[in-house]
Amino acid sequence: MPLQHVNFHTWRNRPVFAQPEFDGMMRRCLPDVLGSRGVLCLAWEIMPTHVHLVVADFPDFSLPAIMKHVKGDTSRAFFACFPDLRADLGDGHLWRKGYYAAAISSHRQYLATVSYVKSNLAAAGLAPPTSLTAADDRDSAAW
Repeated sequence: MPLQHVNFHTWRNRPVFAQPEFDGMMRRCLPDVLGSRGVLCLAWEIMPTHVHLVVADFPDFSLPAIMKHVKGDTSRAFFACFPDLRADLGDGHLWRKGYYAAAISSHRQYLATVSYVKSNLAAAGLAPPTSLTAADDRDSAAW
């Protein structure tokens, strides 16, 4: 079971998730997508212009398949919640094409990568996300 550190960026590196409303929606949506698709994700973080994941891929569930589902499902959910942004974000593109992946080949590298992913917001000088409660939910039924 190879582990991968993956990151993928917003269309044209726009700081979409600097907006608390958009960040909060993606923080609720991403775990749902990972769970519904059966993706083994050991850590994740959403930054203003990109997302970090530590995922396991398998011969019968490859990284390209995982990324196709994650990026596609989150994009569709995002635009279902915020349809007016479709024109503002590259004619309906939330994510830039492709992704970057680095294989994690040792326990030491795994620990360092998870630490990096989890501390990424603080290292960038960004505040931690606001609490995600049911009261914050704008429209969870849309995704």
